[in-house]
Amino acid sequence: MSELPPITEGMFDDLRDAVASVAEPLHAAGHRLYLVGGLVRDRLLADDQMLDHDLTTDAPPERIRDLVTEVADAVWLQGERFGTVGLRVGDVTMEITTHRAESYVSDSRKPVVRFSTELREDLARRDFTVNAMAVDVADGMLHDPFGGRADLEARILRTPLDPAESFSDDPLRMLRAARFLSRYELTSVEGLVEAARSLVGRMEIVSAERIRDELFRLLEVEDPTAGFNLLHEMGLLETVLPEVAALETSRRVALGRWVAGAPVDAVLRLSVLAHAVDSEDVLGRWVSALRLSGRDAARAQTLLDGVAMVADQGTELSDEHLRRLAVRVGDGLDDVVAIAGLVGVGFAGTALVDSIARLRAVGEFDDLGPGFDGATVMRLLDLEAGPRVGEVMAWLGELRLVEGRLPDEEVQSRLHERWGTSRD
Repeated sequence: MSELPPITEGMFDDLRDAVASVAEPLHAAGHRLYLVGGLVRDRLLADDQMLDHDLTTDAPPERIRDLVTEVADAVWLQGERFGTVGLRVGDVTMEITTHRAESYVSDSRKPVVRFSTELREDLARRDFTVNAMAVDVADGMLHDPFGGRADLEARILRTPLDPAESFSDDPLRMLRAARFLSRYELTSVEGLVEAARSLVGRMEIVSAERIRDELFRLLEVEDPTAGFNLLHEMGLLETVLPEVAALETSRRVALGRWVAGAPVDAVLRLSVLAHAVDSEDVLGRWVSALRLSGRDAARAQTLLDGVAMVADQGTELSDEHLRRLAVRVGDGLDDVVAIAGLVGVGFAGTALVDSIARLRAVGEFDDLGPGFDGATVMRLLDLEAGPRVGEVMAWLGELRLVEGRLPDEEVQSRLHERWGTSRD
């Protein structure tokens, strides 16, 4: 990463302008409003990620609600009891949170929230110094009490408070550290890994859904290798993905290369991990442990099944097999090819890509169904609705997969040849 650009006058003006209509009633009522977190961090990096606007204020949540209702196009209050009011003004989505200091008690998955009127106290309870910066919407001044900009400049990952205190307050921060380390090419400060290692057991209070979401965010970093290495150093990889942690070092290193080389897609990359583990029903265990959605679980299973089909055919993959592969994986065909190429299974690489391109060019994957519908089959063979129609349709489906796309006249001839024209 290059050096940070200097802070200049007006550096945050567009961000302030985007929330000006919301700031006005808060300021008029004597409250302060600050842009905070990732939006500020990425602006300092000149690497805006089009994040939603996160803001913090000294106003209590009920006061926020009352003051912004008139200027917002939409307001949602699901997080109000935790101090957060969501709203939308035009095409800008915001969350305004009352300054707070939150922590987790020993056996609870929900934070104990205490509201505050002090910006510094709010920033002190953020995960890392690079996220503990705020910009005053009123005057554009940067507030950076914990040296977040300097840490960005030095590429350092550090917690505002002692790491043991910070990680104990919210153990998910240990997993989040891996994402930020990889995403921003940071180096953890001395003591951070040791603190995490001593608090691995605290991850028990974090819900599976939060762990899954954070793991997916790590998998969506362009190259998450450094983050996974950090998780291993912390002892967290054994908690989150124990089957990956158990791999021999050489295998884990190779896996890191595969994941980094895969398209930036969390479910696809999780499928790469599952393939590398090569353990019976590892995906099923992860689906349960991480509370994967039915959609994500089904897609991952489809990708794994597709890679297995490629592997099973060795070095020769017929057109028929490619058609059957396309039927099995549907829209995931290119993803399967990508995974197969990365992990080096079967008929992978350029030859597989070329074969699929050749079949696509002649429309072989456009419609892999039977060709004729049931009504047409009944008319051509003089059949009534019933089991025989189903048998014929199944036969047509097989014909399409085995021989590819045939002219309608040829299919009709084959039909009569195989099934005749009577109702017998």
